[in-house]
Amino acid sequence: MSNAWYELRIQVTPETKESITDYLFGIGVEAVNESLTQPSLLQVYVSAEARDNVIQQLKDFWPSLVQQHPTLSSLSINAVEIPDENWAEEYKKYYTAQPLTDLFFLRPEWDKTTPIPNGMIPVVMDPGQAFGTGLHPSTKLCLKTIQSQILESTQREKLKCLDVGTGTGILALAAYHLGTERVVGIDNDPIAIEVAKQNMILNGVQGIQLSTQDIKSLKTQFDFVISNILLETHRELSREYARLIPQGGLLLLSGLLGYQKLELFSFILPLGFSVLECKNYQEWASFLFVRRDKP
Repeated sequence: MSNAWYELRIQVTPETKESITDYLFGIGVEAVNESLTQPSLLQVYVSAEARDNVIQQLKDFWPSLVQQHPTLSSLSINAVEIPDENWAEEYKKYYTAQPLTDLFFLRPEWDKTTPIPNGMIPVVMDPGQAFGTGLHPSTKLCLKTIQSQILESTQREKLKCLDVGTGTGILALAAYHLGTERVVGIDNDPIAIEVAKQNMILNGVQGIQLSTQDIKSLKTQFDFVISNILLETHRELSREYARLIPQGGLLLLSGLLGYQKLELFSFILPLGFSVLECKNYQEWASFLFVRRDKP
């Protein structure tokens, strides 16, 4: 496997910069910088394996963006290869220790000096090539809801949680730290599962079950299902969510832009779910549902 990384340099306009950045985060890109010297330039960092896929998705996305913003020029991407060691150092500059919620405190694996504030739970992360640094708005939304729902539960020591598309394992780790009985994390990307397993070692955690098991093969039900992925994948998995959650169980969905709310509701609510909570952060949104009687 190649260790090369690429910087994709994309010309944008001030009014489209945020939309393009959000779109990139939505398709799993973890690093997007705004050029300090060229305000109309976005610097997007991707692995060699992800480069072609990201470029193709941008090509597919661009025409709809031009329709909304006619002053936007045709897509121009300059891909520049950067040595792996240089990428690692660049990445560390913006991935820094910081609070994720009022309870969880992120500290990158390479940061050995930043103290963990009193009363906060450390989350030690080395994201590698997996989604879920903890800094993306959708991840922060999920962390806040996981924290509030589990801490408020009178049965939290009996809760069984499933993290769908676990990525780095950060959401599964949060559920585990809050004292739930069982946490399972699944992801169809073997690299993500390896990254998640390494992150569990960094945090001294052995009690989380991580695998590439297909959600359709899961037999047991879960009191709390968490899924921070894209809208179309939520649609594909919606009936599996309903199958795995008993009456009274919770479903937390994120990885969604606010305007996708009605489309999400159109296929989730008919499956026997009611909305408990909606949270927004920037253009992103998360939705908490409770399982009613079967439809």
